[in-house]
Amino acid sequence: MVEPDFVRVPAGNFIYGPEITYERLEKAPPPRPRQTMWLDEFWVARAPVTYSQWKAFEDDTGYRRPGNWWAIRRGLRGWLRRFAICAEYPPEMANYPMVDVTLADAQAWCAWMSARLGVTVSLPTEFQWEKAARGVDGRSYPWGEELPRPDQSRLQPTHRLGPDYFWHNLRHPRPRRELARSGWYWRTGAPWPVGSAPRNVSPYGALDMAGNIWEWTTSRYHPDEPRFHVVKGGSWGYSPAHTAANCRSACSITIPSGEYHAQGTGFRVITMMNGEL
Repeated sequence: MVEPDFVRVPAGNFIYGPEITYERLEKAPPPRPRQTMWLDEFWVARAPVTYSQWKAFEDDTGYRRPGNWWAIRRGLRGWLRRFAICAEYPPEMANYPMVDVTLADAQAWCAWMSARLGVTVSLPTEFQWEKAARGVDGRSYPWGEELPRPDQSRLQPTHRLGPDYFWHNLRHPRPRRELARSGWYWRTGAPWPVGSAPRNVSPYGALDMAGNIWEWTTSRYHPDEPRFHVVKGGSWGYSPAHTAANCRSACSITIPSGEYHAQGTGFRVITMMNGEL
């Protein structure tokens, strides 16, 4: 289905924050504390925009983005999957979250879907995204407080890339160094298909809001800097700490969001349709 499947997020208060930032700290504003915040009702897409939904947009409009198509390829020893660039749309990835899109690309898709549905479809603010992911009670993850993979809690919360990291990964089938990263998405080297982690469901029924991909929002990373925007959710290449609902990040503080694209970043949409669909 090309059109998103929306789930309702009722109007009302929810617990926001406390904001946690692990990177781009030199450009981060002072973190907001844990607080109660009111939001009007909105509807959030149950899943991020998928490859097939993006392909329909390109086919219908002729739109072309600066990013690439990516597909999963088997790497060394068969088990080490890697996300690799491919020249054409990979149909086997149809139900995977679309990635390698800029903020401008995501907004173009929203404009196309708005015209198609006859209601305004947009990216969420970071506040809307956070409420959709965690509900009203301030939980850290969509399902509660437990880490995605409790058995991996002993691993480093972040990873250090370098020759020793890659050498260790080659030598050890189950390395002690940080390979768990995003919990359920452990050792995949790529996103999972939409809905593959049964517990990764928010109180409102939104899927995959912790760990599969980073998702664009319309919120500025710093209120005085309009070029860089917040992404939420973590991705398959980040630690469980990054996947907490109250974690905020910027994909880049050197490349503006309208131009930045990467294989771990996609988007989901919202509407204020008030039940019109």
